[in-house]
Amino acid sequence: MGQFNCLICFHEQHGPVYQVKEMMFGLAEAFPYVQCARCGTIQQLNPPADMAPYYPEGYYSLSGLSLSGLQVRWMKQFRFWLYQNTGFSLFKPIYGEWLKRLDAKRGDAIGDIGCGNGQLLYELYASGYRNLTGYDPFIDADLYPGTGLQIFKKSLFDIQGSFDVLMLHHAFEHMNSPDTAFAKVAALLNPSGRLLIRVPVSDGEAWTVFREDWVQLDAPRHYFIPSLAAMKILAQRHGLDLFHVDFDSTAFQFWGSRKYQQGQALYETKDRPQSAAKDTWQLERKARELNAVSKGDQAAFYFRKSQD
Repeated sequence: MGQFNCLICFHEQHGPVYQVKEMMFGLAEAFPYVQCARCGTIQQLNPPADMAPYYPEGYYSLSGLSLSGLQVRWMKQFRFWLYQNTGFSLFKPIYGEWLKRLDAKRGDAIGDIGCGNGQLLYELYASGYRNLTGYDPFIDADLYPGTGLQIFKKSLFDIQGSFDVLMLHHAFEHMNSPDTAFAKVAALLNPSGRLLIRVPVSDGEAWTVFREDWVQLDAPRHYFIPSLAAMKILAQRHGLDLFHVDFDSTAFQFWGSRKYQQGQALYETKDRPQSAAKDTWQLERKARELNAVSKGDQAAFYFRKSQD
């Protein structure tokens, strides 16, 4: 397989080789993954040269964009205003906490890299933001869902300009050169820019328990899974301060991995027992417990430009 170099810390030693099967669509094709002996990053050895076949038309992030009517947009704007100004969280949007921690203003230039169909950006648009740009190399064509919202069929390295806020929601791990990609993202931030990267992490209990059946390995689409140490290395190397980490894993880490253990594709449907709802509640509680001790299987990393 040739000489190994960690994609993040460049260390040359790794642990055992794990044969990880493509199970989102049940292809069962195996791909070798290893874990860096120094920083703990998990990475794929010899990934496919052409990834397009593994992002078929049914891939979840490329499904159709769901639009809201005028009245619904007014309601979403009021809901977001209520959360921002009162902290009322009963009906808070999923993106509320992200934007609050990023201190994202309505006029800020906000970019979402690897945005898929752009649904998240559209929800921000419906909540009153009007300087929104998304990028994804796998969409069919550029999209212009509304004034102040545009989505381009572009890869990271085709992006120009500068941004107040950048987000990568489970997109970073789909990039085959994380060090170069992180450097590019950091360069796109203006001097007071903020960055949110949400990724699976190798520090979680799920990797320890499930190993090659861990659902978030998502072979071969995920080139790598970083550790907390790896994300700190990237930040320091490329002039960013990591100012907050929030573990946000869900029950998916358990039920998805169990399906893979049983040889089921992620999208394969089986008759669920009557206790499924109770089981899901218990698994969500376990996920929250793991998040509280930094052992969930994914996390949100918040960065800002270093002022040194």
